[in-house]
Amino acid sequence: MRKAVFIFLLLTSPVWIIGLSARAVFNDWFIELEYSKKDFPKDKYGLNDEYRKKLAKVGLRAVLSKEGLKEFEKAKLPNGRKAFRKKEVKHMEDVNKLLSFIFPVSYTLFFFWIIGVFYLEEYRKKLLIGSGLFTIFLILITGIFTFTNYNKAFEIFHNYVFDTTSWKFKSYDTLLRVYPMKFWFDGTVAVTVISFILSLILIITGAVYKKNA
Repeated sequence: MRKAVFIFLLLTSPVWIIGLSARAVFNDWFIELEYSKKDFPKDKYGLNDEYRKKLAKVGLRAVLSKEGLKEFEKAKLPNGRKAFRKKEVKHMEDVNKLLSFIFPVSYTLFFFWIIGVFYLEEYRKKLLIGSGLFTIFLILITGIFTFTNYNKAFEIFHNYVFDTTSWKFKSYDTLLRVYPMKFWFDGTVAVTVISFILSLILIITGAVYKKNA
C-alpha cells in the first residue's frame, strides 16, 4: 500500500510542480514584466501600452475569478466601446473553468505530496529526487517539440483543451492586442524555468537528505 502511494505521488508530482509554477506566472508581476520589455510588440491599431496593460490585468482577473469575469465583460476601450466581443468573453469563461480545475488539483496533489514526504520515511529520498527528475524529464521531452515549433504546439494545445474554433480570433480583437504571441511564449518559458528550478531544489534536497541520513 505504501509503495502504491509512493508511485502515485511520484507520477503526479509534475502536475503540481508545473501547476504551481503556472500559478506563479498568472500574476500582475508577469504582465508588468512583459510590458516593460523594449521588444514587446506594439499594438498596430494604436492602443497605448498602459491601457493594454490595464486590460491585460482585467483579463488575468477574469480567468481567476467569477468577479473578474464580470469586470472583463464590462471592460471598455478608450473610445467607450466594449473592449471584448462575446466570443472573447466566452473564451475567457472557458479558461476560467479550466484553471478553476487545474489550480485546485495542483494544490491538493502538493498537499498530499508533502504528507508523503513526511510519513513515507522509507521512500523520502526517492520521492524527493524522483519527483524532480521525472518532472525535468517531462519538461525536456515536451520542451523539444514546444520550443521547436511554438506556434504549432500552441495550436495543438488549444485545439485539444478548447473547441477548435472558440479560441481563434481576428487580428483586431482585443485579446490578441493585449496578449500577443510573444506574451504566451515568454509565459511558457517562465513556467518552464520555474518548474525546472523547483525540480532542482527537490533533487538537491533529496541528495542532501540521502547524504545525511
